[in-house]
Amino acid sequence: MGLGGYLTWTAVAREIRKIAGEGVKLLPVEQHQNGFLKLIKSEVFKNNPDFLMHNGLEYEHNQLILPLVLNNPNANYCKSDSAERAIHRGDIHIIEQICECYGIRDPTLKCVVNLTVEEETFGRDFHGAILHDERFIVIEPFSKDNYTHNRSYPLEKWQKIVNEISKDIKVVQVGNEGNALKNVVDLTGQTTFREAIALIGRSELFLASESGLVHGATSVDTKSVVIITGYQDERMIAYPQNINVNISSHGPCGLKVKCSQCASDASLHNHQDIIDLIRKEL
Repeated sequence: MGLGGYLTWTAVAREIRKIAGEGVKLLPVEQHQNGFLKLIKSEVFKNNPDFLMHNGLEYEHNQLILPLVLNNPNANYCKSDSAERAIHRGDIHIIEQICECYGIRDPTLKCVVNLTVEEETFGRDFHGAILHDERFIVIEPFSKDNYTHNRSYPLEKWQKIVNEISKDIKVVQVGNEGNALKNVVDLTGQTTFREAIALIGRSELFLASESGLVHGATSVDTKSVVIITGYQDERMIAYPQNINVNISSHGPCGLKVKCSQCASDASLHNHQDIIDLIRKEL
């Protein structure tokens, strides 16, 4: 499970504790053969009061600890997975799907990242010292493609978007090191995942394809402009508070091999639509 997947569980944990009460702490685990429970140590759960953390947070006497089984097959939105295609449940959001397993209806579609003082300071210092407190937006143009290439948007179109938007406002690029766009303040490879969220929290807008940082942006109340392809159903991944741009003419295909229709949709999509949406929002 990637960071985006773990982030959806932070929303579920919040909803469970709304019902169970603050006297309950949740323990993120995965269940393996013979019932063995493995503690999941992810930066996503750091500093989150809903969880009994692995980083030294102590529990109080008589506090109830409940395991949160992250690989519960009943909570998995992926219903079938082969080398070529994944079949997803797409009628409702991932967070809603997981919450159904706990009898919870109408959860708040917003993830939880409790930033540390150091992470908040990073965002504040970068905004002040480097950007001189000017307004800015954040972009992460690369989709994680180790599972599928079919969520990506052409890099040359991202570049054209940045070329125009950077005339109006500063653009900061985060993500893995390498292949920084032109006309951006390049922070690729220079932040942790959580520091990138801290930076997004101080920005006017976040631009990306569907990704873990899109989930993270909801935790800091920053609206995202998200490009959604025909790989997944929009209902499964889109947050209603975002500007969701569905470029698909088909699907959801669920293809892990190259999808000619996803590629065609991305190639034919008019990037000017994204520019217009951003300018309207700003």
